[in-house]
Amino acid sequence: MVVLNPNNWHWVDKNTLPWTVQYFNDNFQNFKYQDFIISSVIKVDGDSNVSQRKGKPICYFDLQLEFAVRCEKEDGDDEEGKIVVPEFMHDETDFEIKIDEFSGKKDQRNDFINEFRSKLLQYQNDLITEHSKDLQHDK
Repeated sequence: MVVLNPNNWHWVDKNTLPWTVQYFNDNFQNFKYQDFIISSVIKVDGDSNVSQRKGKPICYFDLQLEFAVRCEKEDGDDEEGKIVVPEFMHDETDFEIKIDEFSGKKDQRNDFINEFRSKLLQYQNDLITEHSKDLQHDK
């Protein structure tokens, strides 16, 4: 019997970008906080991979994200805009989030950004949990 990767020692790599696109559509479309709601995922571009080296799963990603957002107004005249994350990376927790201005909603807008950031930061753990099992082989 030939053992191709004894003790999961050798580098194994898996492209997870297709899963990532689906993840953002499933987890962010219709995400609502206060009066803000993400109406659609416009763009998920970049690289996303889960790897295994010396028996340990690791991930690395560098993504450019864009979302359509709507701000619900009491008068029914909702405002629409965009959220852009120009560089969402595996080794950064303090990344830039650009969001359009919404009239009279500055505090709620800032609260929404904080919730949105927290939700984005869950991605890395979900990515490793979902894909690390595919890379490790029984000994």
